[in-house]
Amino acid sequence: MTPNPQKETWVSRSESETLAIGTQLAQCLPAGAIVSLEGTLGAGKSVLVRGMAAGMGIDPEAVTSPTFTLWQTYHGSRELHHLDAYRVRDAAEFIDLGVEELFMSDGVAVIEWGEKVRSALPPDHYRVMIEIDEQANRQIMLVAPAES
Repeated sequence: MTPNPQKETWVSRSESETLAIGTQLAQCLPAGAIVSLEGTLGAGKSVLVRGMAAGMGIDPEAVTSPTFTLWQTYHGSRELHHLDAYRVRDAAEFIDLGVEELFMSDGVAVIEWGEKVRSALPPDHYRVMIEIDEQANRQIMLVAPAES
């Protein structure tokens, strides 16, 4: 994968493949990237984030879904800010969490259920959409900011 891709699509047939895709993804995102992670419940969003953590030198087993805590930060070769907007009512409540400081950070911020708070995200954010096909494979598509 090339650094800072404009559009990339992967197919994952297993959790280990999703982890590997996350690792590749983390290595190509630029400093300060904001990623809206979108997909249905059980699509593998947290698994992908664990793979991204591995790609940043963070123990993937340390990464947990922030559904109830809303925000976790992990330290590796870069900071990984892992947020979850599932329980957030709207974009205003998301901003009230203090996330704007993340948008100026050199770390990578990944927001699960990012579609719920898209209006609060900077216009130059990435989108990663995960869809489950009829064979239960994951179609993972990265869309760079120019196409969001």
